[in-house]
Amino acid sequence: MRVAALVVVVAWLVVTVWAWLRAPAAQAADQFAGIWRMPWGKQFFVDFFGLEVVLALWMLAHAAEKGTMTTAVACIVTMPLLGALSPAVYWLLHVV
Repeated sequence: MRVAALVVVVAWLVVTVWAWLRAPAAQAADQFAGIWRMPWGKQFFVDFFGLEVVLALWMLAHAAEKGTMTTAVACIVTMPLLGALSPAVYWLLHVV
């Protein structure tokens, strides 16, 4: 699992740098909003945010057991911006 979390972190960094080089942040909001206009874009948003809710619940349950609530809340708050990076960092810090 540690390897999987590290792969997520590295993949997130590589894809983020690649995306930044291809389309600077000024274009990111337009591209992100454009996804919503497509039929499958709506499904993507529901699926993505549903997964974030499940990951947030997992982090809160784990944090309640282990006393890592501050880190869990910080990771949950950053998930809409950082996506899978936040739960991967939580995993690397507290579960492994």
